[in-house]
Amino acid sequence: MTSYLITTTDRSRWPNSGHLVFIGTFCLPDDPESLNEKYTYEISDISLNPELKLRYFQVSQSLHAPISRDLATVLNQFHQMDESERYWSIITGVWLRSFIDLVVSRAVVLSRIQRQHNDLKLIATDTTFCVRAARNYVDFHSFTKSPEWNSIVFSDVWPHCSTVDGCTPQKAIGSNFSSSTKTHAIRSKYVLSATYLPRLKEAVLSLTLGSLPRRIKVVQPPIVQSDNLLRQKLNMRNEASDNFEIAIRELIRNFLPTAFLEGFRDLERMIPLMRFPTNPKSIFTANRHLYDDVFNVWVANATSQGSALTLGQHGGYFGISKYPSFAERHELSIADRYITWGWKSSSRTVPGPILTTIGMNRKSIATGSKLVVVTEQLWSLPRSSFSDFDDSPTYVEHLESCIKNLPRNIRSSTQVRLHPSDGTTAKPMHDWWTHHIPGIEIDDCSDSFRKTLKGAKLIVVAHNSTTLPETFSMNIPTLVSWKPEWVEIRDSAKPIFDKLEEVGIFHSDSNGLAQHIAAIWDDVDKWWESSEVRDARQFFCDSYAQSLPRPLKFLRNLLKESNS
Repeated sequence: MTSYLITTTDRSRWPNSGHLVFIGTFCLPDDPESLNEKYTYEISDISLNPELKLRYFQVSQSLHAPISRDLATVLNQFHQMDESERYWSIITGVWLRSFIDLVVSRAVVLSRIQRQHNDLKLIATDTTFCVRAARNYVDFHSFTKSPEWNSIVFSDVWPHCSTVDGCTPQKAIGSNFSSSTKTHAIRSKYVLSATYLPRLKEAVLSLTLGSLPRRIKVVQPPIVQSDNLLRQKLNMRNEASDNFEIAIRELIRNFLPTAFLEGFRDLERMIPLMRFPTNPKSIFTANRHLYDDVFNVWVANATSQGSALTLGQHGGYFGISKYPSFAERHELSIADRYITWGWKSSSRTVPGPILTTIGMNRKSIATGSKLVVVTEQLWSLPRSSFSDFDDSPTYVEHLESCIKNLPRNIRSSTQVRLHPSDGTTAKPMHDWWTHHIPGIEIDDCSDSFRKTLKGAKLIVVAHNSTTLPETFSMNIPTLVSWKPEWVEIRDSAKPIFDKLEEVGIFHSDSNGLAQHIAAIWDDVDKWWESSEVRDARQFFCDSYAQSLPRPLKFLRNLLKESNS
């Protein structure tokens, strides 16, 4: 009997009857019980055990290096240029790593589902008139939130998914590019943009370097459609070592954003609109490269002429997660210097201060009476298998259990802060919380996080994100809670989290978390300022939320030295 793997929300594409296997909850109708009239159904388990997750992360890593080299060659040939792999990686690298992670994850999931069913037919959206290639990286990020686009990816990967099983991780050759030795015009200017520093601190740092502060003005890249006939002429197969790599190279050809191919010359012509110097002495940003393709082409041109590129950490996930994000891997490969918030992993990483909280004082921030539970963004659409969170009901149920087990007086003082992007990648959580805990106070992010902190007595963070190092660095009483299967941490972080658990900061059990909150609630500061807790917090901050006595001087000296 044929079963049908459903990857689309378009019910007109579904069979009239039979057994349905849903690729995820995002394909389910709002009233799943209505399916019982015509179908039997199940929701596929797309989770990976730790061994498989590690293996395929290594596969993704080893695929990147040869594909990155060949993509640089293909783009040089297409645009009649002779630029380095680093040049093209600055422009395309964050997309390429993200896309390879995504395709490997999709292939592994599809292969597992295929093996579980003898006769399985994939049902996808109509791919005839669908757009595969995003216009740029920001557009691509939007596409990953689209059920229709995800269905196209599943459909395109489906014929090749079984070939991923034969992939053996190769020793990854790191793409840590050397700085350019070119020295053209005399460079005296520094460009600082989107550094993650508070705005006033960024302005002061710019002035101490002799440069005027700059407001972020993103030049929108051109809107150019993909040309399928032209793309068929691109040869991406040069060094393919197996069938899956051949398949993924073909997908890259079809999904490569148009800003890198058909629209690249238009992208170059927009650089003067930014009014940046041609080749400054040094460039410093934390995350502008993640959303500004015109900026990236300018950076690629400047670094090829000898400008130094310094990147800064821009989130709490960095340095902690067992699986470095595509952004962390990309940034460490292209930067001349990479400023972390305390950790060190290579000669390029420079342990520096946590950038976001420089100049902030705890005593003027957290003076309230609330238990603030900070929640993460959930995804109903499949993410990379190497990301921490999906649309997991166990995550919110973990927090719900903790809150329900609190004494009434603490529960009435509890506020749940939703993620700023709540509802964009999964169903909004506001109604879920008010249904499961009637009367719970919801912070929908209409106010700034700093204002939320002002009303806090104690913070609970249940995910690996920026909140954790920020509140630690500001010395705001904070508890951390997650299960190891949700958040896997790298070996270098384990002794630190073991110490946090030992003193009661970290909890993997929701009941234990509730009991600890109740035990310290009457005098949170007494517990937080105890010597063992203070030492554990400092142990964390030394690696992941470091404070320096004169952080702007540190950054100024680093930028001045980066090009010497």
